[in-house]
Amino acid sequence: MAVTDIPLAATPAPAVQAQAQARPHGKLRRLLRAAPYLAAIAVIGVFAANLAWRASGSNQWQLELEKNGVKVYSLKSPGAYNKQYKAVMRGKYTLNQLVGGLIENSTEENCKQHIPGCLQVQVIRPWNPRTMSDTVLWKLQMPPPFAPRESVIRSQVSQDPKTLAVTVDVIAAPNAIARNPGAVRLTHMQNQWLYTPLGNGEVEIQFLQDIDMGGFFPAILLNLAGAQQTYMFIHDQLPGLLDMPAVKQARYDFIQEAR
Repeated sequence: MAVTDIPLAATPAPAVQAQAQARPHGKLRRLLRAAPYLAAIAVIGVFAANLAWRASGSNQWQLELEKNGVKVYSLKSPGAYNKQYKAVMRGKYTLNQLVGGLIENSTEENCKQHIPGCLQVQVIRPWNPRTMSDTVLWKLQMPPPFAPRESVIRSQVSQDPKTLAVTVDVIAAPNAIARNPGAVRLTHMQNQWLYTPLGNGEVEIQFLQDIDMGGFFPAILLNLAGAQQTYMFIHDQLPGLLDMPAVKQARYDFIQEAR
């Protein structure tokens, strides 16, 4: 057989080559044409998931975390975006000391020493023993890209004359002072402390937290980290505040200790 008779590999025709090269470009064009529809489906999916989350919730407290003597519960109410949190612990504290943690610690020095991200503390209305209340502005730094948060809160103290349990209601008072540029003012906060004497110098501390961060701050971040952050505040930060000399030695005429 002559050399010229040996079959050679078939060379694709120019039309076939052009068709093969055009296939990737055709797929890309189809994807680009479908992109608006895919984006619309994604938006609808997110919107539906958001509606489903908002409608969900048992309206019952559920235990999320328990360690080192601290229990943290969460509650999701139908119609709400954010969970509420409740922390419960016991400790050897006096009722005066616990109230002193509110009254004596409203200073910028104490805030920056014990609360991460503290930027500013300003007493708007000083503690008034007649009304058993005060109003204080707290400004905290947030991680990027979130703007700093300002919370102007009014704290109201009351004591049950029978059980001697002390309640501290902490409510947002966003209009108590003009808003400052560069920070988001919290408009919803309904927190509560409940100090219940148990005998032998021991007190049960219950902290309820119902807060909306406002502005650009996805609710999912607060819901995912809320239990751990509540635990860290109660277990890591609160003891340092309560063990300060001025707080441990605090005594108030309007607070009666259990015997």
